Amino acid sequence: MFLVVSRWEALPGRAEEFERVSPDVRAVLRQQPGVVLVESFRSEGHYVVVHGYQDEAAYHAVVDDANGPFRQALAKHKLEEMGHWISSERGETFPHD
Repeated sequence: MFLVVSRWEALPGRAEEFERVSPDVRAVLRQQPGVVLVESFRSEGHYVVVHGYQDEAAYHAVVDDANGPFRQALAKHKLEEMGHWISSERGETFPHD
């Protein structure tokens, strides 16, 4: 599995809106081919989103498609006007025994 852990921050005064629309964007992400999991939580004043994909190719197919459903959902819900992406860690998970 290709795992991504992203950290987001709501813009000042926009946390309530960010929290209201984020589930809709995550729902679109969950529906994309190759997406295995999408979960989120708050930590140290940030929003952390953990998303897993079948492989790195599936990740790039979903996230890098400028006209794809995920990018359309970000634009439709104006998520990037309410918050901004801080950083992400990504990589292949270790094989299970």
